[in-house]
Amino acid sequence: MTALYAWGANSHGQLGLGYVSEQVTLPTRVEELPDHLSEPSIQFAVGGGGHTFLLTAQGRLFGAGWNASGQVGNGTQGRAVPMFQLIRGLEGHQVVSVACGWAHSIALSQSGQVWVWGSNSHGQLGLPKEEVPFTSLPISLNLTNVVSVSAGLRHTAVATRDGRAYTWGHGHRGQLGHIDSDGQLVKQQPYTESCGPCGRRGDEYEGQVLAWGDNKWGQLAHDPRNVAYFTCPLTIPHNYFGGKRVLWLRAGWTHCVAGATNGSVYVWGRADYGQLGPSEEEKDDSSSDTAANEEHSKRCRYIPSKLCISKRIKAVVCGSEHNLSMVEETAKECALYSWGWNEHGNCGDGTTTNLHQPRVIALPGLVRVIGAGSGHSFALVKLS
Repeated sequence: MTALYAWGANSHGQLGLGYVSEQVTLPTRVEELPDHLSEPSIQFAVGGGGHTFLLTAQGRLFGAGWNASGQVGNGTQGRAVPMFQLIRGLEGHQVVSVACGWAHSIALSQSGQVWVWGSNSHGQLGLPKEEVPFTSLPISLNLTNVVSVSAGLRHTAVATRDGRAYTWGHGHRGQLGHIDSDGQLVKQQPYTESCGPCGRRGDEYEGQVLAWGDNKWGQLAHDPRNVAYFTCPLTIPHNYFGGKRVLWLRAGWTHCVAGATNGSVYVWGRADYGQLGPSEEEKDDSSSDTAANEEHSKRCRYIPSKLCISKRIKAVVCGSEHNLSMVEETAKECALYSWGWNEHGNCGDGTTTNLHQPRVIALPGLVRVIGAGSGHSFALVKLS
């Protein structure tokens, strides 16, 4: 038997529990699901600022939570949708991926078609904001052969089969990767435009990690005391990941997580909520005062370090400033670890105290799927 559990911020009903509350500090079973949503079929749980989506193996998408800009996608606009509902307008399309920004959403169908809905206050839907300030129903964009979609706070990015990246929305800190013909930062891009790495095709960089945008907390793996932000994708040094190829990347608001081919997981960026876990060792830096370095390292770590969990990590998801991880207990059994910002109980340990090292979270079975939004969390569990 399989069951869905949710915890953390629930001020907009984003946990799908059927009610609105300030916080839920312990994993709580989501009892009321639509008749046509079976728990064993859930493959992904994805959250935004205050809304959540569940995606099934059949490609059906269900949403709950904050809906002031129509970001839940049920055809209405209102403060809260406290129970999961089927997303309207995607009938006949098999959804394979979904991503959430603060108040907008983007989905990818099996055919490579892209759909957007929610707030368009900064052009994050890839449509003229004067014509479409928001939409509560998915709108298809004029893009083809897309293989990956993602969303930041108020910007959006997709990757295509031919190795190109497209970004649009809010870009005041360089997060779009665009500069204009005069070499100036493009602060807003209200329609899709290629941001191939400095004008080159993405396949030229296969196996490398590129970063651009805000670097206030070292989240781009460069010292923030020297570089405030990047406007053009730059390569993160290969040796930062033990010389291994990076297989996957995850990002919160100000921190990043990467998984390498040897199974190692690396973390970097903002650290003062505990979102990086304990550091392996202090890095030497002869260029400045030691005490200043120690204080700086408490707030952020710009050089990726290995995540200190002794067992094999199978998956990691990031909220705004917290993380969840599926950790292999045996060959067929996984436990849930969490750490980081915990103001809304989003780490699931029953407290609102930040966790500065990964902690096992009690669940009544084996973890199969994990998901996180800004301040909320989900786990699909096979009951014992």
